[in-house]
Amino acid sequence: MNKKNKIALVTGASTGLGKSLSLKLALKGFKIVLASRNIEKLNSLKELISENGGDSQIIPTDVTKEKDVKKLYSSIEIDNVDVVVNNAGFGVFNKIQHTTIKDWDNQLNTNLRGSFLITKYISESMINRKKGKLVFINSIAGINAYPYSSAYVASKFGLRGFTSSLREELREHNIKVISVHPGAIDTPFWNNVNVDFPSSEMLKSDDVADVIVHAIISPNNLVQEEIVVRRTAGDF
Repeated sequence: MNKKNKIALVTGASTGLGKSLSLKLALKGFKIVLASRNIEKLNSLKELISENGGDSQIIPTDVTKEKDVKKLYSSIEIDNVDVVVNNAGFGVFNKIQHTTIKDWDNQLNTNLRGSFLITKYISESMINRKKGKLVFINSIAGINAYPYSSAYVASKFGLRGFTSSLREELREHNIKVISVHPGAIDTPFWNNVNVDFPSSEMLKSDDVADVIVHAIISPNNLVQEEIVVRRTAGDF
């Protein structure tokens, strides 16, 4: 694949898997559009990419806000966007009676609405060009249900349904839709979550990113539609 002038947009790029993906895609020759709400961390990542010979652009973005997403696409060369990685995610884990309306809305908005908005405003350009790759970072919780996670699981099951429908809709336009379902990854996502398994035994961001990058740069005549990445030992 000729990656000259090709852009990869990564949401939730400032930490964790988004950071790993941004750096690895930059090393593959993509210009990276770094989208996140944390400008300070994006600046650090941009510097790291530059130190490794890559090119990137920072656009502060809240993916749940339509005006932010429209501004994002108006700020870049949209017809050069070859890859979009919907990575922004949010989770709160609690018993249903203790789950607040705010927690429910925040998870559905970030995990589902955000992916919808990011996809909606790039789809026409990709359809017109008859090419593009849409990557959605889902979760093993989009396949298997877990207790104390009703809002998070609902958002991830919804995201899986969204991507499955989208895949069939865009197939005739030669657009790849890749859904990734990792198990627990050792990222700041878990910093404020009370879990009974050690971070040292979680998946590593760089390892999961390697799997995703491989799928992104695979030959144009094939697509890895759903990718499940788990510990060899299984879930906790």
